[in-house]
Amino acid sequence: MPAMVKHFSAVADPHLVHQYLKADGVVIVEGATTLESIDEVLEEVGTVPGGQSFALAAKSPTFATQLMMNPLYIDLTNRILADACIIYYEQERTVSISDPQVSQTSILSAQPNSSPWGVRRQDECHHISHPAKREAQLGIMYAANDITKEIGAVRVIIGSNNWTDKRDPSPKDEYLAELRKGDALIWLGSTYFGRAENTTNESSVLLSATATAGYRRQEENQYIAVPWEIVEKYPTAVQRFLGYYVSRPYGGSVEHMEPLDFMKVKGDWSKYIPVDLI
Repeated sequence: MPAMVKHFSAVADPHLVHQYLKADGVVIVEGATTLESIDEVLEEVGTVPGGQSFALAAKSPTFATQLMMNPLYIDLTNRILADACIIYYEQERTVSISDPQVSQTSILSAQPNSSPWGVRRQDECHHISHPAKREAQLGIMYAANDITKEIGAVRVIIGSNNWTDKRDPSPKDEYLAELRKGDALIWLGSTYFGRAENTTNESSVLLSATATAGYRRQEENQYIAVPWEIVEKYPTAVQRFLGYYVSRPYGGSVEHMEPLDFMKVKGDWSKYIPVDLI
């Protein structure tokens, strides 16, 4: 029997989901969000163009504050992408932790009778050799409508996160992942995935976010893609996930300050908040 993508509930044990992610590179979470939340995102976005459009975290507060911050997904990003290192400074050693950050948010729309979207690895922008010694990306994509094989299912190569770069995927390796509205597919950046052709007269939409390690460059520049005028209205946890924090010991600091502190003083240096970034 060919391999199949493992399905989990939205309240599944993150440890168990993590084990399957490491083995297969991809899982499906049933009912990852509510149908009402999906509809709110679509209403906030408005007309969805064909193909791929970016900066979804700027276009939809519901996506940024709810779907992107899905508790299971956030737990998995920490398990897979967070990193700790030992810093030596003047006869002292401390632990510095780099938390994950958003790499990209986007909409993947398959218009009626549209062509397939090519199979690729999401971590290609990070120049990763495979199998990856350390994962560079973790993605989640939500079905904004029922995603069937006919309307443009997600093409995934189960277990390809364990392949070397010398092995290329072929059609016989592909599994077509179908999703119900509100379901989500979570995948490792080292896993091959793509989109099947849409042979129907209906459009289909996937709402996507990917995360990367805090010490890596974001695939999409979040500071320009999501302007501060929008970010400052979001909860602190969202602001930090978008990259407005220091990747310890001092990656991304501004005037030796936490970026959020720097933005909040707005040039009033009487409110300068120096911190020990080590």
